[in-house]
Amino acid sequence: MTATDDRPTMYLGHLVIPRESAAQDWLKRQGEQREAAVEIVALEAKKWFGLNLPDSAYENFAQRVVAAIDQRI
Repeated sequence: MTATDDRPTMYLGHLVIPRESAAQDWLKRQGEQREAAVEIVALEAKKWFGLNLPDSAYENFAQRVVAAIDQRI
């Protein structure tokens, strides 16, 4: 567990070096958006197909659809 730095910043917080780079932050946000997209596609697949398949089948389908869309964009 990391200790939080609670030293006063003297209103210079904008000059602090971030713990992660902008690229790492971007990748993290892209991963979160991708996970959200997979959830949306899985829910829609359940609504449309409703074949009483295991949840993993819908999730795998959703991951493949999102990956295919990512490849084409």
